[in-house]
Amino acid sequence: MARFEVYANAGNSKANTPYLVDVQSDFLEGLTFRVVVPLIRADSFPPGKLPADFTPLFEIGGIQCMLHPAFIASVPLSELGPTIGSLRAHRDTITAALDRLLGGY
Repeated sequence: MARFEVYANAGNSKANTPYLVDVQSDFLEGLTFRVVVPLIRADSFPPGKLPADFTPLFEIGGIQCMLHPAFIASVPLSELGPTIGSLRAHRDTITAALDRLLGGY
């Protein structure tokens, strides 16, 4: 498990939320859960409702996905699907979106 890794969503919401991105600090890797933010299909969410820097877009597996920090969650390791990639190259964008959520601006 590593921060900014992307996992296939194995849960019931996978039709609209195909992926989850791990945002938890690697210093907490001994825990039995990870904090994740959903990557929602952009075509399943109404455009223009939220600031673009709060909901950045990423293309993953040919699907345009929107990070949605407001739906941040803790997921048991046993419920995470397989790792399918990484958004580590976009860590500043993801961190800025989380800062927006948590009042870091």
